[in-house]
Amino acid sequence: MDAAAIEREKDLLPFGWGRFGKSLEGIAAVAEPDEELLAACIGLNPTFQHRSVTLVGGLRELTESTNVVLAATDRRLLLIPTGAGGAPRDEHSELPYAGMTLDEVGKRELKLSWPEGTMHVKGLAKPMVPGLERALRERLGG
Repeated sequence: MDAAAIEREKDLLPFGWGRFGKSLEGIAAVAEPDEELLAACIGLNPTFQHRSVTLVGGLRELTESTNVVLAATDRRLLLIPTGAGGAPRDEHSELPYAGMTLDEVGKRELKLSWPEGTMHVKGLAKPMVPGLERALRERLGG
């Protein structure tokens, strides 16, 4: 993984989102050494659900994986959950490009489908969306 590619993505973070730089650096730990990073984007974790109505419950929720890094590489789409503070979590997921479709892209959201399911990610870092969309369209052939 090329450190310059990670720095390129960190430079796209909106003002006030610098805390996610650690998560973007975490892509290198998950990717294969010869894997190429095409684009990355930060968004709200689609599996996170805000349910608390109390301050204590809200603070506890912030210790969960509230956000996710989407990293499009030359081989697969990596999903790295992060906390509200921007640090990556230990677990990660990956989705192969085979059978994946890019169903919708908005200013701050996207929807992907693959044979086993769908994912709708909202709250994306707006300056990072065009690069991620371009990388996914190139990999998915559309």
